[in-house]
Amino acid sequence: MKLKAIDTLHISSVSPDNMAPGTEFEVADDIGQSLVDRGLAKAIKAEAPVENKMTPAPANKAAPTRKAK
Repeated sequence: MKLKAIDTLHISSVSPDNMAPGTEFEVADDIGQSLVDRGLAKAIKAEAPVENKMTPAPANKAAPTRKAK
């Protein structure tokens, strides 16, 4: 879950230092929900997944097959 700190936080699994208000960070969903419920952070809308721009292989390019000896 991607969050933005509302207050100064220290989450050792994220950073060894304190996080100032406005710092964006990512934690597990259950921990993130706990921080949101306590008013220490707010959820950030997740970015859209990256679109796959690679063109598919042509149909005539089949995988090579082994010939029996």
